[in-house]
Amino acid sequence: MDAEGRLIATAARAHATHFPRHGWVEQAPQDWWEGVVATIRQMLQMAGLPPDQIGAIAVCGQMHAPVLLDRNRQLVQERVPLWNDKRAAPQAAALNALPNLRGLPGAINPATPAWPGVKLKWLAETDPATLARADTLLMPKDYINFRLTGELAMDWSEAGSSFLCHAGTRDWSAVMAARLGVAQHILPALLTSQTILGPLQASAAEATGLAAGTPVLVGAGDFPCAILGSGVTELGQVSDVTGTSFLLTRIGSAPLVHPQVMNVALPLRGWGAFAVVDAAGDAVRWAARVLDNDSRSFESLSDAAAAVPPGAEGLIFLPYLTGERLGQGPTSKAGFLGLTAAHGTAHLHRAVMEGVVLAMKAAFAPVSALTGPPEQIIAAAGGARSPLWLQIKADVFGTPIIATEEAECGLIGVAALAHSALGRFADAHEAARALVRFRPPVEPIAANRDRYAALAARFDQIRTLMASLNSTLSEPLP
Repeated sequence: MDAEGRLIATAARAHATHFPRHGWVEQAPQDWWEGVVATIRQMLQMAGLPPDQIGAIAVCGQMHAPVLLDRNRQLVQERVPLWNDKRAAPQAAALNALPNLRGLPGAINPATPAWPGVKLKWLAETDPATLARADTLLMPKDYINFRLTGELAMDWSEAGSSFLCHAGTRDWSAVMAARLGVAQHILPALLTSQTILGPLQASAAEATGLAAGTPVLVGAGDFPCAILGSGVTELGQVSDVTGTSFLLTRIGSAPLVHPQVMNVALPLRGWGAFAVVDAAGDAVRWAARVLDNDSRSFESLSDAAAAVPPGAEGLIFLPYLTGERLGQGPTSKAGFLGLTAAHGTAHLHRAVMEGVVLAMKAAFAPVSALTGPPEQIIAAAGGARSPLWLQIKADVFGTPIIATEEAECGLIGVAALAHSALGRFADAHEAARALVRFRPPVEPIAANRDRYAALAARFDQIRTLMASLNSTLSEPLP
């Protein structure tokens, strides 16, 4: 990325995701490192830049996936549970049942299986010998930073929603660690996101083709970086980051404590009160695979769905393919309701896109009730590339949707951190405001708003009725 925030070259590599049991989702950290090495080499070749022209390296990465290293700095586990892994649901439920949960110093969020501290409680209860081998806790981007520099650290954006920190002190909480069965000595140093962690070590330079000594930043989680990189830096602004999941976030000066609201610490200052639909892009990809055997591009599917009237002629999709983080929890099931012989695949694809947005409207309702509905929404990431999805969001929420010019907002976010670290801007917020550019707003269509309001009411009614059925559907067959 250049000094004006324009991408010079990008490269991507898919990682194998493993599902050893229902609700378990894992990846291998070694795969991440091999992907980093391969894509850096590919980008250097694409860009035609000599390595010594790279001013800094900044990493963001998926959050809430605890990576444990032993005393020899080797991986304790070959594969780690990801952010959408639900195995710790019983531990989360037990924590939420505590009468004094919100009195604990780190419990700014309801307990969910996503949080690293809750995952480690599961490990402490089910495999204490593995946890006992751990000497350092990292998150995915911290592991990559370790491989790049040899240094061990974490930033506040990752730690703040780990369920192991004190929001007031912005540091680890001994009380929370003890409550979750986590030895405090494994918790690494916490540094600011725009701090230079260290120089690129020789072994990493040889592996990647980059120049040894290049500064490497601490960086931040992908979600907070995406918020920063979409130019959402002011109190009251609302950010839509739709990729694998759909995250809708309102910026505030302090956490918004509510049993159906989650909070994420932002890289520089402040908090984001957010709701999540775990399967957003995942739901679209699932539908493309199941309905079309991955034979059509997303653009083709989106064009077909756009030809179907809003509301998909009464077809409703519940997008809970991997359950819910809050709401009805991990037992929530996905499904099509209202399906008839008159519906075709285009109706199903449109219903999937609409179902994701209707699910978010329901999930974000507590934030809107406490702070007021959004006046506008800034959209970024892969979902912002779809004109149809942007229009559905504008119509369902009844507010303009403004998409960023560069959809890969996480890259803009880490670039803003790097520019700040190199002294080119006063801070990362100033850098983001200079780097982010926007497309014209997508305005809600009045007729569609009325139809979606009726559809949202149906969605909420169906979702309420599904609560008892989800338990039945979760029971194993003989």
